[in-house]
Amino acid sequence: MLKDLQSKFKDAVMLGKEEPFLSEIQEGGKIGPEQRLYIYVQAYKARLVEVLAEDFPVLHSMVGDDMFEEICVRYIDKHPSTHPSLRYFGAHMAQFLRSTASYKDIIPAIEMAEFEWAFNDVFDAPDEDVITVEQVAAIQPEAWTTLRIKLQPSFRIHLFKWNTPAVWSTVTEGLEKPMTPQEYPVQSHCIQWKKELGCYFRTIDEDEAEVLKLACEGKSFPELCELLFEAYGEHASHRAAELFRTWVMEGLVSDLEYAEF
Repeated sequence: MLKDLQSKFKDAVMLGKEEPFLSEIQEGGKIGPEQRLYIYVQAYKARLVEVLAEDFPVLHSMVGDDMFEEICVRYIDKHPSTHPSLRYFGAHMAQFLRSTASYKDIIPAIEMAEFEWAFNDVFDAPDEDVITVEQVAAIQPEAWTTLRIKLQPSFRIHLFKWNTPAVWSTVTEGLEKPMTPQEYPVQSHCIQWKKELGCYFRTIDEDEAEVLKLACEGKSFPELCELLFEAYGEHASHRAAELFRTWVMEGLVSDLEYAEF
């Protein structure tokens, strides 16, 4: 009985199926059943709009209050909350924008939703040890032929058509005149990761993006150098070492695997 009543209430509030539950509400008081139920429906949506505003503050800034609220209400109708934690509620926002006719052509908004949501996943990723420069220095020369680099679980890589990371930075830094969205001449890669309790990002060159992808696939250091050979020739190993050092300094590397000699 109670379970059935709870199910009707949930459907009324979350799915707009009000009629089955209205008959369960007793008459009396200063407002009728419809108005009382309406209060719960609006409170439910208002809370979820607040959650989305917290998860997508720069998207909110880009599209303005009215459009953001419209997006949120339509998102709530399309993707009702199904998890006990509201942490996961906004997970479908980028895909929702991409698949909705009214928003699918607003590429800067879609990219921003994807970029902002990734910070949630980056922050919640498992923590692992960080490889230090001293540990790298201790690797025997022969071992570099078998060296494989393991990146942090928080590592994410994205491909953007617009200056999304730069816009995000200027808005979150509270600049008086934030950067406006601009389309890149060519697509650009950006990486995100966590170090201790901080979330970081930076845009990267095409060669670094390709090397990072190989590293994620478990390729060895010589294979990373081979990829760079076409562009850097005999300096490929130097470029690979330069990138590797940068990753270690940034806390991107969580483990190293190599054969002992």
